[in-house]
Amino acid sequence: MPLSSSPLVTFSHVAKTYDGAIYVIRDLNFEISDGEFLSLLGPSGSGKTTTLMMLAGFEAPSGGTIRLGDRTLNELPPHKRDIGMVFQNYALFPHMTVAENIAFPLSVRGLSKPEQRERVSRALDMIELGRLGDRKPGQLSGGQQQRVALARALVFEPRLVLMDEPLGALDKALRETMQYEIKRLHHRLGVTVVYVTHDQGEALTMSDRVAVFHGGAIQQIAPPSELYEDPANAFVADFIGENNGIEGEVERLDTGYATLRMPGGRTFRGKAGGDLKAGETAMLALRPERVSVDNGSSEARNQLSGTVEEIIYCGDHRRIYIATESARNFIIKVPNTQHTVLPASGESVRVNWRYDDCKIVSAAQA
Repeated sequence: MPLSSSPLVTFSHVAKTYDGAIYVIRDLNFEISDGEFLSLLGPSGSGKTTTLMMLAGFEAPSGGTIRLGDRTLNELPPHKRDIGMVFQNYALFPHMTVAENIAFPLSVRGLSKPEQRERVSRALDMIELGRLGDRKPGQLSGGQQQRVALARALVFEPRLVLMDEPLGALDKALRETMQYEIKRLHHRLGVTVVYVTHDQGEALTMSDRVAVFHGGAIQQIAPPSELYEDPANAFVADFIGENNGIEGEVERLDTGYATLRMPGGRTFRGKAGGDLKAGETAMLALRPERVSVDNGSSEARNQLSGTVEEIIYCGDHRRIYIATESARNFIIKVPNTQHTVLPASGESVRVNWRYDDCKIVSAAQA
């Protein structure tokens, strides 16, 4: 679905502190487009949930401005923000039926009973629970309860829906099913979604863009493919997917590439990250599936020698762990094809990869 060019939500220099000294959010500046699915991703304590709570109105920013369209939200109470909310624990009223739960936000907004019934009926059909409106939440499965929570957040047609770890309590198979359901509803309704998760796979598969949080700041905000292929710094490279990180000092920069020198004198070449400077500490970021074992290629490549420590069968691929002098736990992913020839445990091997398949990024964070 094409995104609107005009922002629906704007964070301008937003900060949050509880004691006036330690900032859990530092100078947030970003926009969310109308119709976008944006995930806030990061480890525990990184600031993603606090950011969501400030947008919802359950936390007040200590500085800066949050806008929804042409309205400033800072002093606006949650019930006047025209925002739907889905929580991890569903937060359904156990004494109410499914239909009554979905109708609740309509009743507090003063809609007539006939209008409530019509909207609830449409919402139940949307989540394919049309025959279960008279049941209580306790009579539903976890996935069905999550669908009811989604319907309740969407029934009053908000401009924005916030989701705080909404699938965290579900098992793996049901999580994957609900990921598809949420994306399907997003595409069908065109609603703007801000989704908090600590699960990178969930963020990458569901989002138009992902904001990676760490230390109260956004380290990078970009489409999933860009985060994986073109990380902004060492934290993003390590946090998104798997990474063979090799640390060293930037020896030189030229025409979009950088040369990284290891303490022992070995050098590697790769695409240069933004704002790199000669002499600074940096990291070579390399995805395990981009590495070859003795492929005999004549093109310019980085090379590294080591010893195979372990080979693990993973179904569609095998993971080869190699001990080297330049990287700890160096990993190679080899597709499980019929004619793959693998080295043996304890064997000395030479691994190599193209300059364009790695990136040298700053070790500094935002």
